[in-house]
Amino acid sequence: MKENKTALLVLSFVVLLSLFFFFVPLDSIIGRIPLISRFYNNTTVEIVTQRGKAKIWVDGKDYGETPSKIENLPEGKYLVEIEKIVENDSFYKKHAFQIELTKNTSARIDLEIGPEDSLQGSILYYTPSKVSSEGGFLTVTSNTEDAKIYIDKEFVKRTPVTNIPLKSNQYEVKVTSQGYENVEIPILIRDGYQLNLKTYHFPIPVIFEGAKNE
Repeated sequence: MKENKTALLVLSFVVLLSLFFFFVPLDSIIGRIPLISRFYNNTTVEIVTQRGKAKIWVDGKDYGETPSKIENLPEGKYLVEIEKIVENDSFYKKHAFQIELTKNTSARIDLEIGPEDSLQGSILYYTPSKVSSEGGFLTVTSNTEDAKIYIDKEFVKRTPVTNIPLKSNQYEVKVTSQGYENVEIPILIRDGYQLNLKTYHFPIPVIFEGAKNE
């Protein structure tokens, strides 16, 4: 009789535990355990601005100023806004970018903010690959039309381009566009992920002959 009661208690516990995990995803439980959450949900976005600091907002929340590394964000889509910190901000606009964060990956925004709409630099973030294959993929877009993409100094394609298949490894990417400054950036391709790269280019200033002689 005592053994039957013990078996019944164990069975009841197993059923209740099964129901609990059915309605409460394991991801949300592990992610809340302090010692594990840092390793389990190591999702970060690093925001850097060249030649000056900028204010940062992520989905409307104030995150201080650059440089900043925001850690352990839940995966999903985010609106990141940056605004150059200057005494007279009449020449500088607030810039907004849509990025997607994937669990256990890092995103990086590295930009120089110029007057009006001008930007120079890059935005990088990973998304899960929709294609099953070894290695990963690279997608490149640019704020200039028909920019040339070089990977390890070899011309590949022109922007915009999606799903360039690459082996898991480190590469040097250069994006060039006539009349604009180049963007050069090291990248890491990971198995099962698509690396999304967006580049921004300052126009090259035009120097007139008269100005050269002054």
